[in-house]
Amino acid sequence: MDVVLIVDTFHHLDDRVNYLRRLKPFLKPAGRIAIVDFKKEPLPVGPPPEHKLAREQVVEEFAAAGYRLAAEPAVLPYQYFLIFSVVP
Repeated sequence: MDVVLIVDTFHHLDDRVNYLRRLKPFLKPAGRIAIVDFKKEPLPVGPPPEHKLAREQVVEEFAAAGYRLAAEPAVLPYQYFLIFSVVP
């Protein structure tokens, strides 16, 4: 796959680090995983804060699975948008 896009659902996955490790073999060498999820703060939309993942936690989990943050477009008011690539 060139790109895996996960929108507003990453916080629902169990054992996310293992999930990300198992996803690696299916990515092309320059493949990316893009995560869009709600910021962990009170917002007028989305789930309650206790159901959300902090951006920092997502970055840490990807790092633990062998990915690096490649880009972070600041284009959404209520969500973070993180793009990861596999660490060579």
